[in-house]
Amino acid sequence: MEQQPAAGHNAGHPAQQSIDAILSSFFAFSCAGKQIPTHARYLRVGVQLRAYLEAEGVRILSAEDTALLELERGFGEGSAFARLFGAAELAYALTGFLDPAWLLPDLQDRRTQVSMTPRLIQWLCNTHLLDPHRHRPAIRGARAAAAEARKGPAGREGSQRRWEGS
Repeated sequence: MEQQPAAGHNAGHPAQQSIDAILSSFFAFSCAGKQIPTHARYLRVGVQLRAYLEAEGVRILSAEDTALLELERGFGEGSAFARLFGAAELAYALTGFLDPAWLLPDLQDRRTQVSMTPRLIQWLCNTHLLDPHRHRPAIRGARAAAAEARKGPAGREGSQRRWEGS
């Protein structure tokens, strides 16, 4: 079962930054001073992350927040998840962003995606948008997912074979 942030943690609390604002700030900060190819890779990762959150973010929500998200989506505007929720929901959702189905197809893009995920977590902590003690399970989950994704398919299969052979 996936870890979940506290119900209603950011939804309906305008003082909290939305995921949309958080990601805009993070990618602007990350892209500053980068060469054009790196900047383009970062932007592709950002687009993929936003698509992932809209498609899969609901998996980490409480029943109450899921209902709120469905109501917001009923208005027909995109990015409902990113508008409604904040840093905690983003952190808990990040683990799934590194699932093989969501990894970008290009090798350099994929490497950037894997390396940016723990950097985003660290940035959330450094900017005090995420409490590292309260949200330790999300932080550990994202870092573990990045370590697993760095192994690549061959590393994951080898690890699985070792377990199956025991």
